[in-house]
Amino acid sequence: MKGREEQTKAITQAIYAPGRHVFIFGERGVGKTSLAKTAGLAATTNSTCFRQIGCAVDSTFEEVIRQIVEVFNPERLSSVSTSTNWGLSQLLAIGSSQQRSYAPPPPITVSAAADMLASLDDDKRGDLRVVVIDEIERLQNLDARLKFAELVKLLGDRGARLTIIFTGVGTDLTEILGAHESAFRQFLQIKLERLDYQSSLDIVDDALDRFDLSWEIEPVRTARFRIASIANGFPYYVHLLTERLLYALYDDKSAEVINLVHLRNAITAAVSGVSEQIRQPYDKATRGRNEVYTLATWAAADSWDLERATSDIYASYESICRALTTEPVEKPRLSQVLASLKAASHGSLLRPGFRQGQHVFVENIYRGYVRLCADAAGVQLHDLRPESPLLTSTIGGRSKRYFRSDSAGSPPKGFERR
Repeated sequence: MKGREEQTKAITQAIYAPGRHVFIFGERGVGKTSLAKTAGLAATTNSTCFRQIGCAVDSTFEEVIRQIVEVFNPERLSSVSTSTNWGLSQLLAIGSSQQRSYAPPPPITVSAAADMLASLDDDKRGDLRVVVIDEIERLQNLDARLKFAELVKLLGDRGARLTIIFTGVGTDLTEILGAHESAFRQFLQIKLERLDYQSSLDIVDDALDRFDLSWEIEPVRTARFRIASIANGFPYYVHLLTERLLYALYDDKSAEVINLVHLRNAITAAVSGVSEQIRQPYDKATRGRNEVYTLATWAAADSWDLERATSDIYASYESICRALTTEPVEKPRLSQVLASLKAASHGSLLRPGFRQGQHVFVENIYRGYVRLCADAAGVQLHDLRPESPLLTSTIGGRSKRYFRSDSAGSPPKGFERR
């Protein structure tokens, strides 16, 4: 896991610690599920000791527990009763016959679930078992989430050699799991942030290496920097763009190396490849509306900073307008547009920031899609941290925001690959 080495190590240590469980939280698209699966599989002796379960809106506590037990010990889910039946044929020739019938078990309480999961250790194999319960925030029933919080405490009390890794979209454990106070001690809590720039590049490079494609030659170097720039720290977009880039090369039967046309095709394909759930807010905010709405959304995403003041967004908006030779609207008008983008009628794309006069995307995976759309339209948004002034995309030694698909680029000045 590029850029997640520290988190992977911490999860592995938690899995080996009796009674410890893991809670990975953060925004959509930062790689929570990938981290949970990678760390979980790495810690178990074989794949039969690992299970990943995705939550649905209507999932219940019992359903999830049944899925876990079905994998490791399905006999625990049914009680077997044996009865003896006598018939004329049995009396004359065969004798009695026994019938085995399976009766459904009683409802699974939290305590019963803990007993069932702890009993998996009765096989004396000593194997560590890991279960990933993915997207637990999707459970609409708060009571079901509270049951899981209580379950981890009871599993710890019973010394079960089973670790549950929860993943969820949110800001903390209480918001997502509504955890019981005593359950906090059982959890390793990992807030997953965006990837740094180098880790995004490493993901691209690993994919290129698998296909014996060198990242050191142009325009491949430009392509990888552009992918990292667009993704802005979100692994979801790094993987999406890299996958589309490789497909673009594969589809071009006459090409042996990646070129900028492949990159352009990859970006275009990625725009349409994003799920409808992610595309919808941006489409609702911009489709059929004045161009200022589109440019305002691009300007809001024109930075590494997730939360931006109106004045900063307006500066980005003016810069984009200059690049596109478009006459900008006045700042009060742009402020009105930004306010509109917070309304349901305009996709609820933005929301107020922590400080007055600041704006932030409702979900930053939407922000990533906005950056992708801007790049597909030929506008390269900034992606720099404020403390990293040297990391600036340049062409011919000068900053360039608008580019042609046939133009060549270069890596950020002062940037060295480790």
